[in-house]
Amino acid sequence: MARTDSSREMTLFEMWNHRKERGELLQRANQLRLGPSQLTQLLGDSGVRAALQNTRTASLLPPVGTEVFRRLTPASLAQIQQGLDAREEEKNKEVAKDDPPKPTRDLEAGKPLPFIYRDPPPELLNTALQELDPFYQSQKTFIVIGRGNIIHRFNAESSCFLLSPFSPLRTFAIKILIHSVFRFFIMATILTNCVFMTMINPPAWFKTLDHVFTAVYTFEAVIKVASRGFCLGKFSFLRDPWNWLDVLVILSACVEEFVYLGISPIFRILKIIPLIPGLKKTVRDLAQSVKRLAGVIGLMVFCLIFFALIGQQLFMGALMNKCVMWTLATNSGNTEFDFNEFKINQSNHYYLPGECYALRCGNSSDAGRCPEGFTCLRAGSNPNYGYTSFDSFGWSLLSMIRLMSKDFWENLVHLLLRAAGKFAVILFVVLVFPGCFCVLSLAVAVVAMACSEAGVSEATDREEEFSRIVAVLKRREEEEDGREACRAALSEDQENNMEGVDEKQRTCPPCWFVFANFLLKWNCCGCWRWLKQRLYAFVTNPFFDLGIVVCIVLNTVFMSLDHYPMTEKFWQILVEANLVFSAIFAAEMVLKLVAMDPYGYFQVGWNIFDSILVVLSLLELFFVVDCPFLILRVLRLARWWPSLHMLMKVVWRSLSALRYLTLLLFITIFLFSVVGMEMFHDGYGRNFCKISLDRQLPRRHMADFFHAVLVVIQAVGGTWVEAMWDCMEVSGETTCLLFFMMLLPIANLLVLYLFLTLLLSSFDHPASPEEKEKNNLHIALNRIRSAVRTLLGKKTPINPEHTAVDSKDHLALTVVTSDQTGSKVKTLTIANTAKMPEKEQEKKKHPEDDDRGNRPEDCCSDKCLRCCPFLDIDTSRGSGRIWSNFRRACFCIVRHKCFDNFIILIILLSSATLVFEDIHLHHRPVLQTVVQRVEQVTTILFLMEMLLKWIAFGLKKYFSNGWCWLDFLVLQVSLVSQAAAMIGYTDLERVSLRALGPWRALSRFQGPKVVVQTLVRSVSSVFSVLPVVLVVWLIFCVCGMDFFGGRFYFCFNETSGEIFSRNMVNNKSECFDLVMQNYSEVLWKNQKLNYDNVGSGFLSLLHLAASAYSPNIINSAVDARMVESQPIYESNPYMHLYFICFFIFGCFFTFILFIGVIINRLQSDKSAGIPIFMTAEEQKVMKRLVMKPQKPVPRPQNQFQARLFDLVTLRWFGVFMATVICLNMVVLMMETDDQSMEMEIILYWFHFLFIILFLVEFILKIVGLRRHYFTDGWNILDFVVLIVSIMGIFLSDIMWIYSLPVPLFLVLRMLRVLRVLSIFRYAQGTRKLLLSLVMSFPALFNIGIVLVIITFSSSVFGMLTFGFVKREAMIDDIFNFETFVSSVLCVFTISTSASWGGLLRPLLNWPPDCDPLMEHPGFPVIGNCSYPPLAIAFFVSHLFLCFLLLVHLYIAVVMETLGSDDDEQLSEDDLQMFHNTWREFDPEASQVIQYSQLSDFCDALQDPLRIPKPNSVRLIHMDLPLLPGDRIRCVDVLLALASQVVGDSEKMNALKAKMEERFNPSKVSCEPISSTLQRKQEVVAATVIQKAYRKHVLQDGDAQETTGVSVDAGGH
Repeated sequence: MARTDSSREMTLFEMWNHRKERGELLQRANQLRLGPSQLTQLLGDSGVRAALQNTRTASLLPPVGTEVFRRLTPASLAQIQQGLDAREEEKNKEVAKDDPPKPTRDLEAGKPLPFIYRDPPPELLNTALQELDPFYQSQKTFIVIGRGNIIHRFNAESSCFLLSPFSPLRTFAIKILIHSVFRFFIMATILTNCVFMTMINPPAWFKTLDHVFTAVYTFEAVIKVASRGFCLGKFSFLRDPWNWLDVLVILSACVEEFVYLGISPIFRILKIIPLIPGLKKTVRDLAQSVKRLAGVIGLMVFCLIFFALIGQQLFMGALMNKCVMWTLATNSGNTEFDFNEFKINQSNHYYLPGECYALRCGNSSDAGRCPEGFTCLRAGSNPNYGYTSFDSFGWSLLSMIRLMSKDFWENLVHLLLRAAGKFAVILFVVLVFPGCFCVLSLAVAVVAMACSEAGVSEATDREEEFSRIVAVLKRREEEEDGREACRAALSEDQENNMEGVDEKQRTCPPCWFVFANFLLKWNCCGCWRWLKQRLYAFVTNPFFDLGIVVCIVLNTVFMSLDHYPMTEKFWQILVEANLVFSAIFAAEMVLKLVAMDPYGYFQVGWNIFDSILVVLSLLELFFVVDCPFLILRVLRLARWWPSLHMLMKVVWRSLSALRYLTLLLFITIFLFSVVGMEMFHDGYGRNFCKISLDRQLPRRHMADFFHAVLVVIQAVGGTWVEAMWDCMEVSGETTCLLFFMMLLPIANLLVLYLFLTLLLSSFDHPASPEEKEKNNLHIALNRIRSAVRTLLGKKTPINPEHTAVDSKDHLALTVVTSDQTGSKVKTLTIANTAKMPEKEQEKKKHPEDDDRGNRPEDCCSDKCLRCCPFLDIDTSRGSGRIWSNFRRACFCIVRHKCFDNFIILIILLSSATLVFEDIHLHHRPVLQTVVQRVEQVTTILFLMEMLLKWIAFGLKKYFSNGWCWLDFLVLQVSLVSQAAAMIGYTDLERVSLRALGPWRALSRFQGPKVVVQTLVRSVSSVFSVLPVVLVVWLIFCVCGMDFFGGRFYFCFNETSGEIFSRNMVNNKSECFDLVMQNYSEVLWKNQKLNYDNVGSGFLSLLHLAASAYSPNIINSAVDARMVESQPIYESNPYMHLYFICFFIFGCFFTFILFIGVIINRLQSDKSAGIPIFMTAEEQKVMKRLVMKPQKPVPRPQNQFQARLFDLVTLRWFGVFMATVICLNMVVLMMETDDQSMEMEIILYWFHFLFIILFLVEFILKIVGLRRHYFTDGWNILDFVVLIVSIMGIFLSDIMWIYSLPVPLFLVLRMLRVLRVLSIFRYAQGTRKLLLSLVMSFPALFNIGIVLVIITFSSSVFGMLTFGFVKREAMIDDIFNFETFVSSVLCVFTISTSASWGGLLRPLLNWPPDCDPLMEHPGFPVIGNCSYPPLAIAFFVSHLFLCFLLLVHLYIAVVMETLGSDDDEQLSEDDLQMFHNTWREFDPEASQVIQYSQLSDFCDALQDPLRIPKPNSVRLIHMDLPLLPGDRIRCVDVLLALASQVVGDSEKMNALKAKMEERFNPSKVSCEPISSTLQRKQEVVAATVIQKAYRKHVLQDGDAQETTGVSVDAGGH
């Protein structure tokens, strides 16, 4: 993979294209090896060293002729000490280096030896060796190479001032520390300790065992301290943060002997991480990604605070409103009546059946109303134990986190709808959900960048270094005379490498091969070999594979036919079919064993899988045990099905390549489960009565390990808030909040990192070249196809691939606009309409190129003309000429722009009438008449439009367009509806397909039209892998039918709404006995979502996948016992494992598959130049709008204004205003619902003070900046918020006095929060993220328009179809399909996949669950039942469309975020800024400056050209040409800085002409004599020479002095 420029990030599609290259690069980098002869030449040839002198490798190699691995001796240690002393003396004499040396990455501790070193001799393993890294050679360290050539680095100082590196005790401790057995022993100890952690009541001897564990951990710490030292030295015990875990484990164990803290399990579990090197690297990569997430985390925190403040201002105290019994009149004479006590008494509140919280209400016009006899009062506490509220900032923030994670948010919105009304809630939802979506999209983009870059740069450097070394060795080889000998040596190396590979593959001992040759290879006689050859030809025949595939498909079909209830005869048929298929597959196995021998048979992985299934089927027959896992036989289709094979490969790679990341996720889940159980099981045991009315533990608790694991897994999946409420109620608020607030970000980051890493590394497109190769199944089908063609007598074979491509990839779904000509467009398709605007512009510019551009095409096709010759009219004379002129006139009309605008207006008018067609329309005769007349008029106008287009374009062209077909269909539905209304047939008057009418507007707008075309192409790609997902789900369906078929039934008391206990009713017979005893309220019911057949199973799985948690399905499965038995609470809790497996394999991996094919499709469209989410014009407009640089504000000439200008442009002024804004946020957070009057007055004056400060800021800026103040968008925002804040002070009092509408008052309160938005002005990193988000606004707008139209159409469809459905489950007075607004709320809930099963269950009612003859007084409709198949189709189709749109929304934001740096180029203002700054350093306009001024000049520039100090290293590496006198030219500096920004040679070539034209270097006549990099090298060389000379002089002086002393001594 080519290295990309580091100055910019890769775009999404570049990242997607390089995903395979990235995986191959990382794999190659880990397998780089040099042969023995190459290593000998590299280490011993001085010519090779000379060729590699400028590379990083040269510094790692020892001098020629010396040993690579040298023992550490006292002499070598003394030599190192002398070098340290000499450098200490010279330290004060030298100038500090700009680029100090750094440790070599390849020689870091914990990594294997680089490929440039040969394996050390066995006697040098586990022995102290001298340093290999040049950085550490000047320090007192040594290395020890352990098993696998892993480097371990230690301090050469005495450990704890006692043990020198040569001490036997320290040597023994080092050998123990680096030995794999010691690591395995510690790992086994930790795992054993983890097993005992899961016990709630451990045995009595566990305390002694815990002391043993502590002793082992202490022994490990002692070994580490003895080998490394305690704290002195870089590689001592305490210098490694992972060793702090050992200290914490020991300290916590000692403290818990006296005081129980419960934190010891945390440190003991985390000790697993440093024991596995790959796990440590994964944690380090995650830490790096968290650093990159700093900007997104800051933005997310700010958004949460902002939305929490809005919620606090709008809904403070609203959720306390309840329906209280109104008995004030009856107690007016009672002097002892306490009204406050009366209204907080829960017995006086109104409760809905089955609800444990009182009904919420509001006092606004659109809020919830109370039933008769009750009034709305503020009384009691908030819902959900009082934890759901907006009464203070903390609870409001918790509600915002809940909304962002979309956990049980529909309940919160439902409460707010009843308490505050639709206006406030709609405003709130419109703000919160898009904001949370955008922030989460940015988080996905940043994590995707971190995943794509992890390890790539290091692997690229390693591969480039290896290629350079191999090239030098090869060149050196060619220069030498003994070329043949070297080649022979190289070939020998290759043979040795191959032998080594073979030896690695032959992992079995030799005795096993003898056994295999004797027993597993059957070659006994010639007849047997003849039989084997014939059977081998039979089993490898393509038609044999075809027969096996047919058997697998038929077996799957028969297993899918299982259902409940089932007749005895049908059950016997299924049993016999199972016997037949088991015999077939057993015979297949026997034939292959004979044909291939067991040795060859079991060499193929698929054969092993087949044999396991055959053994399971035989065991099922012998032991008469029903085995549902035989449905796994359908996975054998992956052998011939590339898409299914690719999914299985993704799963396998995730378990192998991403094993460390997956293991880290499991460790996290285990850690939080153990900690949760340790911290909260006592609280659940003592206080569970607070959260359970039936005195049983709730389903989600942490009283034992298994349920704690379930709670943590559900929290990872997004369902956490209800478990947190229960925990807070039984164990305290603070501890539970900390626990869940730590669990959510850590677990979600791990899941997101795992998802993106798997998506970017393990996904291959199913149409990859290696998967296009034909297998036996394809060969057999082709032979059958050829035989059929031969029998039919067809000589010319049909090309089915061409037909398939035409019908699949070129779906006609375009519109004929007024700018398109008729002669050039015969069949308008999505594939060619993407480039239509360019063609249309060319035709507009050159109309003479198209002679037929102003006249229509033929009305009928050629086939019609051949069949009906009378339709071929001569248009040159007579009536034909009149007809032709009339068609031309119609053609001009429909092509006119005003015609399109008029049709759009009619579409909007027709769509608006659909809003009023609710169930109450019959009670409004005037409105009903108006709606009917408008519908009639619009229908006539659409009919006229269709006739005009028929005449203008002709029938052939009209019906070859998908959008015209949509117009035609909707028009026919409207005509049928109008005809039904005229004849009084009311059943057809409310035709639901009229809801498709708004879709016609999409073809009139280019942006949404592009999105629809993209969606259609994505749907075709999704459908290509949808069968794979259905097959995977079929496996879970069949298993679910076997586990839960007929077991979801229960005996139910319809009057009390309760399920009978097992003591009262044990099975179906006892329930029917109660019915026979005239208990009419007793019913034997089944759950609406069950596993009684494949269809119900698929619907249940869809509900599980879309809702992430479905309590009705999961609870029924956990409570289920036997068929026709009454369920028991938590009778089989381990059935949760079935749903966990489905969430992992059926949801997580299949979702990756869907996302992969969608990105693949979008990438191919992007490569083909097809617009994806927005048109080319929108892209250009956004680039000009966003990338347009802001011109610097000139400093005023007036001295007073100039001083104010300097003040407001100071950095400290911005810091002060940012502080003021933060203080304003703090003051807003201090407001509470129950605050005192004194507190309210104080906060009021604080708000007034902030307004004064912002007013002063405005005055200072408007005076200093003048008219330029309004050129900055942030200043405009400040001005608007300031004006609104000032008006709010006066309007709030006026509104309170004159009782103006409450929503307006709430809006004014909310506008106070807008002041905090100005903080973005001072957050540079966050502004960059917001800029990329703004770049994606056109795409988001286009997709949002399509989503709005889909929501509108679905709402109208639901209103017209399900308006009279029986109210139950989630269908109530707020969420229903009776009115348009309520229908929109339901559809919005479905769009977010939030508990949509609660809305679907009432629509699945069928008699006797509903009354088909129920009359609705005043309405012409009879019955309250629905049509379940239609309801299922409606919900599934809407979910599918919303899923596609939301995925494309995420991709749009991620694409713009990752590609934002790619669009960054130098503008004209940037060049002008450079010129102005250069003029300050070059006042004489000589176009040159001194090299010493370069650092200050680059620091004085503005972004994006600025290089802040310290910048000397970067400036040196820019390699700028130097002129005589150490001068630098202007154009050279500009080109170098521009290359740092643009980074692409093509863009640089485009900018070079503009730069040289403005900064013409012709005034400088001198040629460069050097460069900055060369000058630095000269300085370094001179420094080295001076050091060597000084050392030589000192040595000579010491020698002379010694000689003189000896002479004097001799003289004496």
